[in-house]
Amino acid sequence: MGTLRRKVQTAVAAVLLVASPAAAQDTPRGLTVVSEGQRAGFWAGFGIGAGGESFDLRDGAGYSSELYRPTVSLRLGGTVGRQLRLGGEVLSWIDERGDAVESLTSFLFIGQLYPLSTTGLYLKGGAGLGRNAVDFDFGHGSGDTGFAGLLGAGWELRVGRRFYLNPAVDLVEHRYGGRAGEGYRERLVNLSLGVLFQSGR
Repeated sequence: MGTLRRKVQTAVAAVLLVASPAAAQDTPRGLTVVSEGQRAGFWAGFGIGAGGESFDLRDGAGYSSELYRPTVSLRLGGTVGRQLRLGGEVLSWIDERGDAVESLTSFLFIGQLYPLSTTGLYLKGGAGLGRNAVDFDFGHGSGDTGFAGLLGAGWELRVGRRFYLNPAVDLVEHRYGGRAGEGYRERLVNLSLGVLFQSGR
């Protein structure tokens, strides 16, 4: 009888030793395990940042020095698969000077490609319309509209089942015909931090 009892005690002790590490690895109650690579559904992103604007008048002098001012962006779209999101983006650079506000705004169709489906790294490209403008407090303003193109990269850092932090860098270029028929271009280097929401899990 004593031998049987010792065997049972030994077996129970062995089970407890094996179960303890497994229990320690379980997710604590109230927390949810989330992983990358679960992109799905509708998504929306909002970001703020600092953008360096410069221009090239095509007079041989090249681009001017960069002027850094605040930027704001809004993105909306859908998820095609674990490695591709498509959507639209509005990105604006704003420079307030007394009674005038100078702005550089891009209206873009964008695609975000995730080369490694299990990480948040993405490469981004876009094309659409670009506009620069100067608006005054009394209502008068002027500006040009032209082609806009974008190349960028970023990282979606998952912080919840449906939310991500999104640091990113984008290079945007606008090309204009000009009022006098002489073309010129404008460039924006944008560093931003955003929040992204997705409806799928």
